[in-house]
Amino acid sequence: MADRKHRVHQQLTITEAARALHLDFEGFKKGPPVFAGIRVDGEWTATVFGDTAPLLVPAARAKRIRVTTLDAFLRETVDRSIAEDRLVTGFSTREFQVFEDRAVESDRLRPRFVNLLSLGRRWRRETHPEVDARVKASRARRKSAGRWVGGHGNTLRDFAGLVEAPRCASYGKGRTASRLRHVMGQVERRGEYSRLTPTAKGKWTRVLQHNETDCLWSSMLAAVCVAASPENGGGR
Repeated sequence: MADRKHRVHQQLTITEAARALHLDFEGFKKGPPVFAGIRVDGEWTATVFGDTAPLLVPAARAKRIRVTTLDAFLRETVDRSIAEDRLVTGFSTREFQVFEDRAVESDRLRPRFVNLLSLGRRWRRETHPEVDARVKASRARRKSAGRWVGGHGNTLRDFAGLVEAPRCASYGKGRTASRLRHVMGQVERRGEYSRLTPTAKGKWTRVLQHNETDCLWSSMLAAVCVAASPENGGGR
């Protein structure tokens, strides 16, 4: 049995979900994140990390987005969580892993971090058993066929459909990394943001919209999970 001190927060109350810091990092498959978004109290803000993505700094300043270092952002997020008595959510443990990989405040964050994927899967199993069964069957078929399974059926976008979250036309599933590379490449070649092509500027706008949407969907998933929880008086 795992030592409880190593576990992240396992449940949410309605109040905790409403007050949580809904965190989402953006970046590439390898390496640290390049920026993050947080939705709290119905408002979304983004922060670009000047140390891990210096080429995004001109783009950030053009949009009046805050720039700081990744480690400073991590410390500030944990400090705020504790000072304001808020939990921090992330879709899966990827967000928490950033704190561990950077060796920044992970022990202080652990009891305050909520893995929404874990809550979401339990909620889907209890409130949408037919959908849950289809996802499990589809994943099993892919595995049997030797195909990549990964997050198949369990992405934030999948859950957003179940909670009837608003869609974002520019969401671009799987395109964030390529859009970021395009913007950073343009900044490297052209320097100032004002000299970027309309296409590059549009891609930067869509990257930000993607993150804002992820944070919104996370907040909505948290809300429906706690509303349906027997501990909060919900359930079928």
